[in-house]
Amino acid sequence: KWHSGAAKAAQRWANQCMLLTHDNVTGRYINNYGSCGQNIFVSSHQVPWLFAIKTWWLEKDNFTFGSPYNDLLVIGHYTQMVWATTHEVGCGFNKCDKIGEIPVKRYYNYVCNYCPIGNSPGKLGRPYRRGRPCGMCKRFCHVKKLCTNACPVADYWANCRELHSVWPDWLCNTFTQKGRERMDSCKATCMCKGKIHD
Repeated sequence: KWHSGAAKAAQRWANQCMLLTHDNVTGRYINNYGSCGQNIFVSSHQVPWLFAIKTWWLEKDNFTFGSPYNDLLVIGHYTQMVWATTHEVGCGFNKCDKIGEIPVKRYYNYVCNYCPIGNSPGKLGRPYRRGRPCGMCKRFCHVKKLCTNACPVADYWANCRELHSVWPDWLCNTFTQKGRERMDSCKATCMCKGKIHD
């Protein structure tokens, strides 16, 4: 789904004309999701968006599902696009004649931000669960075979699921200031039971 905040951040970064350099995590920060993932495509000529997206998609030819040996630098654009918990995207484009402040020959900068972020360390070989389309969301299946029960928030801590399995009330049901801070850091785990989230 299109996300105007992610698009605004992508456009801001495309305008910076930093050749094939990702924005920092605060530049990709989107409320409720934290830092989003980012794909960048650069061309010497203006091309249709479909060309940029297809170029990222073709990395699937180098991807092996379940393999611990997938290389982020080789397949990271593809895996970010298909990451199961990513469900919002926003993109920006700019014609550039500089890299930062250094003048160079004109190039075209295409940037897309994906929320929530994908490409989690240790999970790169499994960006989604193998199975029948909508096999995990039968009651929330779009006609194009996509699940529609995405969680509208993300966890900011990497270990929320583990914490919840041991101390669910401490993590999600403590109404002190510290308890609310914990819950805010693990919103998806605390609020999205039955919805798609990492």
